[in-house]
Amino acid sequence: MDVRAHQDVAAAAAVHNELGREYEGALAEGLVERISSEIDKQVDARLEQRGVQPSQTVWANVAMGLGSVGLGIGATAVTLHTLSSTHTAPKAGVDLGPFHAYTMTTTTSVSTAGVLLVVLIWVAIAVVNIAYALRRTGRL
Repeated sequence: MDVRAHQDVAAAAAVHNELGREYEGALAEGLVERISSEIDKQVDARLEQRGVQPSQTVWANVAMGLGSVGLGIGATAVTLHTLSSTHTAPKAGVDLGPFHAYTMTTTTSVSTAGVLLVVLIWVAIAVVNIAYALRRTGRL
């Protein structure tokens, strides 16, 4: 680990001690980004030593695509299940004096808010994937 990366980690630890749990998530994200960047540099250096030019890995792109689609499907299922409403209503009835018989039907509906939330989820996933692709190609 180079001196700058070591200083960054030490600074993050010091900030964590001062700020406490309120900023723990942001500090962790920054620390993970720095460590990830350092690992990438070391892997690139080792690949160059072996004569292999570092390039986009196909598996990283596949994992990003499949992972985001999987999360999107899961988020869609949870959203639609949570925001859907089920109603039971009589479909047909027969009255024979003191005897009453009804055939019931069940309908499930999804609100407009549920549909809009699902669209928002998929738009967010598309934006993240586009940003990832642009970052990997160096255009972002």
